[in-house]
Amino acid sequence: FCEWKRANPNIFGDSLRLSKDEELVRVMKTEVIVHPPGLATKTGSPVLIGRLRNNDMKDGRTVEGVCRMIFYNMDRILELPESCDEGITIVHDLKGFNPSNNADLGIPKVLFGAIFGHFPIRIKNVFLLNAPFVFHAFFRVMSTMLFPAKVRARCVFIKSLDDLKDVMDTDLLLKDIGGKAEFSLDDWIGGQKKREEDGSSFVTMTGIDPNA
Repeated sequence: FCEWKRANPNIFGDSLRLSKDEELVRVMKTEVIVHPPGLATKTGSPVLIGRLRNNDMKDGRTVEGVCRMIFYNMDRILELPESCDEGITIVHDLKGFNPSNNADLGIPKVLFGAIFGHFPIRIKNVFLLNAPFVFHAFFRVMSTMLFPAKVRARCVFIKSLDDLKDVMDTDLLLKDIGGKAEFSLDDWIGGQKKREEDGSSFVTMTGIDPNA
């Protein structure tokens, strides 16, 4: 982790704060990746919800900016002891995915180059919902290039939330992907800013000195 952090000082450092970075807030508000508090599988694995259709690479965001937003969410989920005990689960709704607008191979190169072998995070499962045909081809190339075999085996394409009934209470997922839950990202961002400024309850890996 320290070796990777030394090589990427602008991506995962003390500046990775919603209270300090308006571009981080802007990209976060597009809800590409969210973790509604308390959302977990039946075994306690925290759940991240992804909606790649919200990642508009033509709105001025950069590969680095998108990765910083994802790393911020990862840093928050790593505060939870359950993420170490049970790993994390990702439910990614790929409805509306457009490779020309939503994808840049630079993002997975940076992101997975960090996660695999550097971050203390374990991916338990990745459920890919509503994937259009074009995503299958994109995923095949990306996963072959960047994913260890054991992670590829944990990526499962599903046709509906019914396929997750044994894994989690799907009513707890957000309404726009077929669940019944509501989530205010503005409230969540406001809460994180207060935690950052207060400091007493904000636990982050960004403060680790890679040269210590």
